[in-house]
Amino acid sequence: GGASPRRARGPEREGRLMGGKDATIGHWPWQGSLRLWGYHFCGASLLNRRWALSAAHCFENNRNPFHWSVQFGELSAAPSIWNLQAYYNRYNVDQIFLSPHYLGAPVYDIALLKLSSSVTYTKYIQPICVMASISEFENRSDCWVTGWGDIEEELSLPSPYTLQEVQVGIINTTMCNHLFSMPDFRIDIWGDMICAGEPQGGKDSCFGDSGGPLVCEKKGLWYQVGVVSWGVGCGRPNRPGVYTNISVHYKWIREVLSVEPARVEPRSF
Repeated sequence: GGASPRRARGPEREGRLMGGKDATIGHWPWQGSLRLWGYHFCGASLLNRRWALSAAHCFENNRNPFHWSVQFGELSAAPSIWNLQAYYNRYNVDQIFLSPHYLGAPVYDIALLKLSSSVTYTKYIQPICVMASISEFENRSDCWVTGWGDIEEELSLPSPYTLQEVQVGIINTTMCNHLFSMPDFRIDIWGDMICAGEPQGGKDSCFGDSGGPLVCEKKGLWYQVGVVSWGVGCGRPNRPGVYTNISVHYKWIREVLSVEPARVEPRSF
């Protein structure tokens, strides 16, 4: 099978991690659901009150910011229409910035989203840290990926569409290249790609998780290391998931965030 991006397929909008379990509310407070026409399409993460991070390939067919929104603070990818709290924590996208190096997957697959209004932080909505180098997280076996993607190839997350979490290890590039050079499928892991999963398979991101965060904890603080990008199937042995290494884009992220000043809005009480 060929490599495939991990955004939602067609009108199906749910999805989840493979080998994952239900997350608890507030455990991953930076997790967002990037929504097209109001339906879950990709994952996202919150960087600060006005900015979210996702994968560039989520916007391949639609770059009109007015069609997109990001939902924060909810465990379900499909909160009830009567859930006013969800409604208040859904933010419209004002501008979409794709990496200037992005030419279509699989490399430089990262996007910044400027939100149209300032995010209200709560117990369940908090930003994630990013860092200029992730070298200290290489070979860590206790990182986590979260999302609403498929639970296995061709199997969508069932109702009530609860956010899934799965523990994965960061696999160094040399090892990952070795795995992907196995017979039947050859692909080069290069540039800003990093791999995570477990060699025997079974724990992985899948369709519908694209754009979501791969995070590692250090001294009580959580850092986003990668953005869910693509994979060969889901959870197959020797085919770890491939993520965009955020630290490669650290300078670009800082530049975009500083050039686009967020309008200071009066605090509303």
